[in-house]
Amino acid sequence: MVQAKHHKSKPGKQPHQAKKHGKQADMTQFRAQVDALGLKIVQVTADGNCFFRALADQLEGNEDEHGKYRSMVVQYILKNREMFEPFIEDEVPFEEYCQTMENDGTWAGHMELQAASLVTRSNICIHRSMSPRWYIRNFEKPGSRMIHLSYHDEEHYNSVRLREDHGDGPARPVLIKVLIGIT
Repeated sequence: MVQAKHHKSKPGKQPHQAKKHGKQADMTQFRAQVDALGLKIVQVTADGNCFFRALADQLEGNEDEHGKYRSMVVQYILKNREMFEPFIEDEVPFEEYCQTMENDGTWAGHMELQAASLVTRSNICIHRSMSPRWYIRNFEKPGSRMIHLSYHDEEHYNSVRLREDHGDGPARPVLIKVLIGIT
């Protein structure tokens, strides 16, 4: 598990021009990758709350509800200490870790993804550029909800929806068909 990282956006900081072009090209490629699946990336605000914003978009269609989901996840971790405490790194006391995670702008890590899956009773699919999708599967029952997120540059999450889903409520269910070549 990854220790919580505190990150606040820095207004006015301009990225290096060459790096900006690289990220734009990567984003174009990433968009094409999800477009081929009939999906689209729905950008959420990059302020350290992006995981919780993307989660709120998936579950309600409103990224501004991110604080509610951060609180639900942290409370779940606190109530299930025996499940999560062994995965806190860098000798950070459990209570301190949870207090930090409660703070607006604190980045979510693997532990929060697992807790979010459990507390929302949803599996999670994470789309990554030019990489296999990564799944958190806690529920095997047919029809279990699957939340779709995208992960960018190892620092930002967005929501992923069906191309025709206009985001006026919870994300519509996504079914990704895997085609197997016949030889």
